[in-house]
Amino acid sequence: MNKEILITNYNPNKLKEARELAGLTYEYFENDDAVDVEKLEMYENNDPVTPIDIFLIAYLFVIYKEEAEKKGVKFKLSLTSNILKPHPKGLEYQEFIVNHPNYGNLPYTRRRDGNISWITIESSQPDLWLQKLNFWEQKRQELGIEANHVRDAGIRKKVAFANHPTKKHICLYSGTELYIDFRYVSPSKTDKLNELYDQDLRYYDLDVFEIATVLYEVDKCRGFSEVFNIRKVYASLEDLKEILKNDYVDIEYSPYVSPGVMGNPPDRLDGYHSYNADVRAIADTGRYKDNLKRYTQDRRVYEMWSGGNWKMADRLYATFVKNGVSPDHIGPMSLGFAHRPKFQPMTANENSAKGNRMTYSDVQLLLNDEKNGDEVITWHSKYIWDKLKDKVKNDTDALKLSGLMRKNLHHVLIVFSMINERGHSEFLEQFLNPDYSYFDYEFTGFNPETGEFDEVTPIKKEGQNQINNAERYVRIAFESLQKYTVAENRNTKIWESEEITDKVNQVLDRLDAGNNDEALTMLHQIFQDLSVIAEGNW
Repeated sequence: MNKEILITNYNPNKLKEARELAGLTYEYFENDDAVDVEKLEMYENNDPVTPIDIFLIAYLFVIYKEEAEKKGVKFKLSLTSNILKPHPKGLEYQEFIVNHPNYGNLPYTRRRDGNISWITIESSQPDLWLQKLNFWEQKRQELGIEANHVRDAGIRKKVAFANHPTKKHICLYSGTELYIDFRYVSPSKTDKLNELYDQDLRYYDLDVFEIATVLYEVDKCRGFSEVFNIRKVYASLEDLKEILKNDYVDIEYSPYVSPGVMGNPPDRLDGYHSYNADVRAIADTGRYKDNLKRYTQDRRVYEMWSGGNWKMADRLYATFVKNGVSPDHIGPMSLGFAHRPKFQPMTANENSAKGNRMTYSDVQLLLNDEKNGDEVITWHSKYIWDKLKDKVKNDTDALKLSGLMRKNLHHVLIVFSMINERGHSEFLEQFLNPDYSYFDYEFTGFNPETGEFDEVTPIKKEGQNQINNAERYVRIAFESLQKYTVAENRNTKIWESEEITDKVNQVLDRLDAGNNDEALTMLHQIFQDLSVIAEGNW
């Protein structure tokens, strides 16, 4: 899945106008798990502008356009011209380019709003396009790149790369910064690594060197080397990085790695598109909504059956983003920790690199929060946490605990899926907290450097949006259990204990007999027994 890119550089009024042009009400999205109906109303409000995932806004736009066309309504709005505004970082990058000596003789124009016109089309602006082509030919000669002319196949991109001063490109729409060379693991390879390592790597997030650094801690990148078909021997992480650089990145081995931005000189000013590869989907306005839907909002709080006040946590998360910092959960939900209104501020890269692992510092913060009365862990994972948390003495121990807790959560969800399969969803509903949907929260005195705030004010809400979101929360939680009913997913993650299997069957038998209290007691015993097994693997 792609990384979440939250932005505020969009026009709420135009987003609302697009929905109204399509003749859609909020109720249209009641059963669409990609759209939080309550947030949709907030996205259309100017004060304050609510952070939105850039892929969600594209998803909404495609729906609005499609529904308007079905009704015969003229839909003249453009996603990138009317709804999205240029990101300040993207505009800064464009000004940096035209003022850099490497582009000193490159002709360019400005639009009426004063921003740089990035695209020049040969058919509509032949004279300007030819001037730009001549610029790139002169650059080819200056840089000593051998060819008959810059128009030779593949030469223009080589010249654009060699001429680029930083080798980093900032997206006009998202403000994200990516390298222009081939160093991002392709989506298919990312999926394979996630499956092999049980990770949560996102497309165009960490580059191939950063991913190797993360996975080297796990198995010295043995599985990583299989995925990349690396046969050379390496004695260290630095040796592996050198192999990746020489055999993959530098030779543009596209089946394995991808560029951060697509090249196209002289049509594009610096030789590259204004948008980065991580948001390419939004630039393709013809993309069907089902293709965009897979990029939309993170649903881990539902899928992991996390405890904690998820609504307050969600609002605090947005507060972090509005203040330009990335909120880190400290204890990842994918390890069984609660989705609570407590984050530590990080940069986006730091947060991505951390992934679903803990450091020694994280464990100490969690222990301190517990001493202060916070519930940091979801009930079903509390047994393994309580049994192993005091054994963590360094980062290596923290990494080991992360792996054991991740595996434990899989076991928890397998048990839940078996109970659900047996027809006892009502029994499982007691572990969900849909009622948090009926509150909203405002934070005052937020400090982006510490992530702390002076006061939080709860606001009671009882509208249809809250009802819809409560139902959506429950529905997605149960849908998430479906993947564990697939034999392949269950068999590769299930415990290796006949005793646990026997106890799970006893829980199912008690539920069948209507003895829910006894079933609950035994369910707690199962999770306690699983923690004992985990301790044995410490």
